[in-house]
Amino acid sequence: MNNTYILSDNEKNKMYSLSFTLRDSCDHNIDVFLITAKYLSQELPENLKTFLKNFMNEYLTDDIAIIKNLPYDTKITTPEDNSHFIGENTILSRCQTIINEFIGEMVSYEAEARGRFFQDMVPNKRLMKTQTSLGSKIELELHTEQAFSDLRPDFLCLSCLKGDENAKTYYLHVNDIINHLPSDNIDQLKQKLWDIGVDLSFIMNGCADNKRGPVSILEGKNLLFDQDLMVGHCDNSRQIIEKIVEIYYTYRKFYVLTPGDSLIINNNRLVHGRSSFEPNFDGNDRFIIRSFILNTLDKIKNKTGSHNRMISIQHS
Repeated sequence: MNNTYILSDNEKNKMYSLSFTLRDSCDHNIDVFLITAKYLSQELPENLKTFLKNFMNEYLTDDIAIIKNLPYDTKITTPEDNSHFIGENTILSRCQTIINEFIGEMVSYEAEARGRFFQDMVPNKRLMKTQTSLGSKIELELHTEQAFSDLRPDFLCLSCLKGDENAKTYYLHVNDIINHLPSDNIDQLKQKLWDIGVDLSFIMNGCADNKRGPVSILEGKNLLFDQDLMVGHCDNSRQIIEKIVEIYYTYRKFYVLTPGDSLIINNNRLVHGRSSFEPNFDGNDRFIIRSFILNTLDKIKNKTGSHNRMISIQHS
């Protein structure tokens, strides 16, 4: 099924009205904020709800959902780093919350953006050449979001306040990997033949260990991969990494986010990355609001920090 949904003007107005009902910041009272968002999610336009249900049931092409023409804030200045938490107080983030809560349960990570539900993904001069969401000068390599963690999100939502025509969000579905690997390699993907490093952002924010494993790349239908942080135990497992990277660069697809877009990625079925781009650091650079969704809160029970939606550093 088509993976793109364009809101009509009437639907856009409906989203604006719903977002206004959710006008209190998520930082004031998290429980009330998310309970309200869950309630409002049932008031989403009917056709949009059908689209989201198809996404949740894995009926959409490539297991991604692109929602266009959402209301967004036009008078936003892109900050110099992600420490200002501008995105969480926008119309777009409130629309994002209502949609996210229809899909599942929003969560945050204590080691990511101080445990906030929304991360401002903006270019950072100090981190331009790093494999992080704040890099820009180099390509962000293919990865499962938080591949190192058993509590990684099931879905990743990227909403666009300001775009950049040169910033491509790349993605590749697990089936594309399976379809282009020899059958003996497929069997090996299910074996625990790899170790995986911890994301730099989590290490910078207090994550104690920097390597996990052993892990498998394929578990049931679920894909786990990180080009930068995954290390094979033997020559064969290292060669499989190289083969997957080659498949990615050959068959990957991309989407360029524009203002008012939300791109939702099934983190269990896809790897994703991003092209390099050239920020000007003039207040008009690309500004993406990122958030995370779990199918259920059951798996993080007793693994949270200051509230039951924030996954603590020691459990990341």
